[in-house]
Amino acid sequence: MKKTRTLLCLLLAAVLLVGLCAPSARAEEARGGTLPMCPFDEMEYKRPSVTLLRFHVMGVDLAIKCEQGYKVVEGALDKCYEDYYRFSTQSSIAYIRSCQDTRDSFYAAENAWCDEQSATMSQLMEDMYYICGMSPMAEELEKRYFWEGFAEEYADDSNSIYDDDTVALLEQEAALVAEYRELVASPTIVWQGEEVDYYSFLEEASSYADYWNALMLYYQTYAPKVADVFIRMVKVRQAQAEKMGYDSYEQMQFEYNYERDYTPEQAAQYLADIKTYIVPLFKQLFESGELYAYEDGPLDTGRLEGVLEAGVRSIGGEAEETFDFMKKYSMYDIAYSINKSNMSFQTYLDDYESPFLFMDAGGTLSDVTTFSHEFGHSLDAYVNYNANETIDLAEVYSQALELLILDRLDGELSEAEIETLRQIKLADVLSMYVQQASFAEFERQVYAADPEQLSAGWLNDLSLRLAKQYGYYDGYSEQYYAMSWIDIVHFFEVPFYVITYPVSNDLAMQLYAMERAQDGAGLDKYLEILPHETAGVVDTALAGGLQSPFAPGRLRDVAAMLEEEMLASAQSNAA
Repeated sequence: MKKTRTLLCLLLAAVLLVGLCAPSARAEEARGGTLPMCPFDEMEYKRPSVTLLRFHVMGVDLAIKCEQGYKVVEGALDKCYEDYYRFSTQSSIAYIRSCQDTRDSFYAAENAWCDEQSATMSQLMEDMYYICGMSPMAEELEKRYFWEGFAEEYADDSNSIYDDDTVALLEQEAALVAEYRELVASPTIVWQGEEVDYYSFLEEASSYADYWNALMLYYQTYAPKVADVFIRMVKVRQAQAEKMGYDSYEQMQFEYNYERDYTPEQAAQYLADIKTYIVPLFKQLFESGELYAYEDGPLDTGRLEGVLEAGVRSIGGEAEETFDFMKKYSMYDIAYSINKSNMSFQTYLDDYESPFLFMDAGGTLSDVTTFSHEFGHSLDAYVNYNANETIDLAEVYSQALELLILDRLDGELSEAEIETLRQIKLADVLSMYVQQASFAEFERQVYAADPEQLSAGWLNDLSLRLAKQYGYYDGYSEQYYAMSWIDIVHFFEVPFYVITYPVSNDLAMQLYAMERAQDGAGLDKYLEILPHETAGVVDTALAGGLQSPFAPGRLRDVAAMLEEEMLASAQSNAA
């Protein structure tokens, strides 16, 4: 036994020395990151190491078994986290660059590789937690390194979900996501006997008829292929839920992946309330033509940047600091390019302690709301150092900023443009409630169905039926509403995310109501709840003196406010 322990301690020394060979450079400008801050284009991408984390997890185990004391164990744990955050950072860089140019095969491949390895990285980190939680040092590590409740949570590794079978299923899912991305990255259609690039054709279409016919060709060509990938995803995900002990994949997403502080049952009731209170208003305005009775004028990228900057400087404080930081280091990409991914998002680069904002601009006034939305995410990530929170809470900060910034754009936009933008945003909010609710119900029904009954036709029928139920079917474009579900990236990459949009928007509407009642009141409350200690949307609402999105009558109140605000904005703009 003594000889074995001596060998273990010699190996421990080797593990720790390997870790010391990789210096952590820190720049004066860095916000505590382990790499010196620099413009995004200058950030080096290097495929991250999974092996290094495995080695350092072994180092934690050896340090504890060799009774090296807290400081040595702490150093070994720090190396594990450094490896994990390095993986996260490099994965984000690969993802951003693959989105900046969907034709870039190198970053597409690297992004796919990182996705496939992420399950192994999570498994290794969980192994490290159980090593600590099952050790004699568990209580001390809980007090000095981890979090309250850690020792109890990781006291028994029979509760571990990351066995080899689970990791294999997660890797299968990552491979299917990569297959989906490759499928839709550079689609082609056959136009008058010639194969052409689909996105380029849409960009250069000489008539609406050509545009529409090309769109239908795309769906007819790709909907069956995408459906095949999606059905295989559903089966793999259902197998994950069963393996991990959940009653359904929906429950697994709510409880395990998103850690929501509300249940699938509450979400189901929320969807029913949207049908009761929001859908009738949407149908009324949609069918009368009043919903989109505005002209979304042109807005180039340079002016877009100036508009948001003016709004942010009007807010001042941490919002202004965040914008200045991101502008200095080019941590946002809002340029127009036909080769960019058709999406907008914010992600976080842990090694630089910096958010990054990606946006596929459309060149119109409505880009202001998209930019504001993603900047709200960036502000949250910057202020809270990307602190752990539910996605629902994260969406509060983004959706609320879209509304709160409307009264802070004087000087960059004319009064008429601001009121048009208000109409755009309010119409967008109303449309969001019904469309995202229908997408949430689409997912619920798909994952509740017998997977053997799923087919492209079944999915198309469901998509069309829900478009009609929720009132946004236009009465004649059946093919479009049947097959356009394949455009919803969330179904493929972040399943059961979409319910977040209407739930979190409830808090945004409460803040907007405060702002409209008293100038600055909503913004003050927004800034008050921005540095948060709670992680859930319901807990944060109650801690901040707001109502839960699930409080009785909330959606009725939202519908009434939307109707009043949209009418007032339309009248103001008409005048």
